[in-house]
Amino acid sequence: MCKPGEVAPVPTSAPHPMAAQMARLLTQSDLDELREVVKRWLAEAPTGNLRRQYEVFGKKLIEMKQALAEQPVQPTQEELELALTMMLNLAVQSDKPFGR
Repeated sequence: MCKPGEVAPVPTSAPHPMAAQMARLLTQSDLDELREVVKRWLAEAPTGNLRRQYEVFGKKLIEMKQALAEQPVQPTQEELELALTMMLNLAVQSDKPFGR
């Protein structure tokens, strides 16, 4: 238990594999490269439903990359992995489709 004024430690666990990949894309790719990756996802999607999901997810990643670029301090890959893992866990628990 924390004393008043202390911050509770954040539980650590291995990042979700997809979160780790997305964090690498966000930290190691420029915006044009990320757009090309999303285009490839859309071109290679095996179904129309999956293509729409990739489109929404890719749009969100591009928006995140743009928002991060505007910040004076960039998050580390580990911080992005943690945030994306939490987002993926929340999406799984939600009964709404991603991005709606």
